[in-house]
Parts: sequence; C-alpha cells; structure tokens
Amino acid sequence: MTRMKKRILILSHDNKIGDAIVVTGLFKPLRAHWPDCDIGVLCGASNAALYRHHPDVKWLHVSSSRNVFARLWASLKARMVGYDMVVHFGLDLANPSVQIVLNTVKAKQRFLFLKHPTQPLPNDVVMDGDWGYSHQGKAQHYSARHLRFLATLGVPPAPYAYDIQLGADAPVVPRTHEGVRMVINSQSSAANKSFSLPWLQTLVHAVYAQYPHVQMQLLSASPALEAAMRAMFQAQSDRVVVTPFAPTVTPALAIIQNADVVVSPDTYAVHAASAWNKPVIALYEPSVLSVDSWEPMSDTYAQIVAPAGQAVSDIGVPEVMKALEHLLTTPKSRTRVFLR
Repeated sequence: MTRMKKRILILSHDNKIGDAIVVTGLFKPLRAHWPDCDIGVLCGASNAALYRHHPDVKWLHVSSSRNVFARLWASLKARMVGYDMVVHFGLDLANPSVQIVLNTVKAKQRFLFLKHPTQPLPNDVVMDGDWGYSHQGKAQHYSARHLRFLATLGVPPAPYAYDIQLGADAPVVPRTHEGVRMVINSQSSAANKSFSLPWLQTLVHAVYAQYPHVQMQLLSASPALEAAMRAMFQAQSDRVVVTPFAPTVTPALAIIQNADVVVSPDTYAVHAASAWNKPVIALYEPSVLSVDSWEPMSDTYAQIVAPAGQAVSDIGVPEVMKALEHLLTTPKSRTRVFLR
C-alpha cells in the first residue's frame, strides 16, 4: 500500500478529560497506518496533560480558556501548520464555538459525524451513524466514533485501547501499605453524578471496617473538598490518605495508574482506570447515553446504575460493598446492575 504523508488535526478543545483519554487510543493506530503522518491536537488547558507527553503528538495547540478569543487564537496557530485533515468527534456542530474553530483551522478536509448544519463543504467526510440513542434504547460507546474514523481511513480493525503517556515529570506515587490500594474519586461534572460527603463517609467507614488490608486514597477536586475530607477522615488516617488538590490532572492520573482498584462516578477516573486496565467500580445516574456511551473498558468492572430519577448518592453503599467483594474475588468479570 502506498504511504502518504498526512497532517492530521484532532479537535479536543472542549476541555473534557474523559473525552481526551478516549482520543489517546487513536495515535498508535494512525502512526501504524501512516508511519510518517504528523498528528496535532487542539485542546483545552484542562486536558492538555493527556497529549503533552505523547510521543505521537507533534503539535499541541492549547486554548488557554473557554473564551472564544482564546479558542480563536489557538485555531489560528493550528491554521499556520496547514493541516490536511481535521477531525471533530462531537455532535455539536451547531455550536458557534465549534464552527469558529473549524472555519479558522481551514484544513483541506473535514471528518465529521454529522452533516454540518450551516456550512457543509463538498469534500466533507460525514461518518453517519446512530451516535446518540438508538431505537432500542441503547447508545453506542463513545469510542465507536474513533473506530469508525480509523475504519474510514482504511486502518485494519483491532481492539481499541486508550494510551495515556504521563511523561518523565509525573509524580512518583509511593506505596505505604502492603495491601490493596483503592483510589476513590468522588466528584463528577454535576451534583447528581457525584458522591455526597455523607455518602463518601459511609463508604469509607464500611471499607475501613470490613477490609483491613485495603488502603484508600481519596482524590481532591478542590481545596475545599480536600479540607473537608481531611477533617472527616482524620481518625482513619492510618489507612485513608487525602490527596492534595492540584490544578492539573496529572497527579490524579499517576495515582490511578498505581491503583489496585478504582471507585468513581461516571467521570474521567473511570476511563483512566480503563486505560491501565484497573478493576473499577463505576456508579452512574440512570441515563442510557451515560451508561452505554461511557461504560468502562477494563477487563474487570462493576457498573452500578442508580434507580430512575435518582442520583449516584442514592445508590446504597451495601451495593458498592457487594461489588467490591465480587471484584476482589472474581478477576476478569464484567457486571452491570440496574437498581430499582
């Protein structure tokens, strides 16, 4: 097969860390298919850490904020590279910010997952598909779009795997306990998808009492949360470690990389655990799109879905403890439980 040099720009400017983790699975297949291709990413400040140290990313165009002018400036810098292809995996083409980015980058060809609603171009590659809800009430996993893009380019089919590269400057996570290291991430993008502090306290106390060999490491999403958790778990500090808040996601990713099991609501921590094939207990609010599109990809996981109309903190801690017992005793098992 004739090899052609390509310059490919992947849009990841929405700042979503979970989406960025999924994108990392593209780089190795692209480079294997086109060894001399140059890959660029236009991203936000929050998810830049997922691309900054990846050996297959040549150009990184970082929008310093969600401000339209910051995105415009990053897009102008990308335009100067002269990309042959730009890929946007979102379905938000009607968003003015997305349209500004696409128009400013001005790549020779656009790869989209919906027809552009206002400015379709003759050489657009539109990868039609049921990317949202299906008629059967089931959604495709978000990575299905990435696989479709690779297939459209002629990349041979293969399992899709996330590929997080943290770099040599990532923090070293010491192991201070000989038993199982459990990482708990309690926060997601919305309150109904996050663990409340009382719920988290109940879970931590249950694990502390029932599993003396388990050390828990709690991720801090803010200075206020860090302070609240330190005060709440001071009496359990021999086996409960509260991670200092950091403005970048890299320390949290390094901690997840060194975990034995991860507990989290539907957020980036689930996908980071999947990248390193860590057993994960993932708690979801009852949305078909969330449950199917963001299912874990680890060999071992338990996906627990809250009852209709309820939040993840309405999931009983005993259900999580039951899932933990199953994960610790049954490797390479995948379960999904819909609570009523």
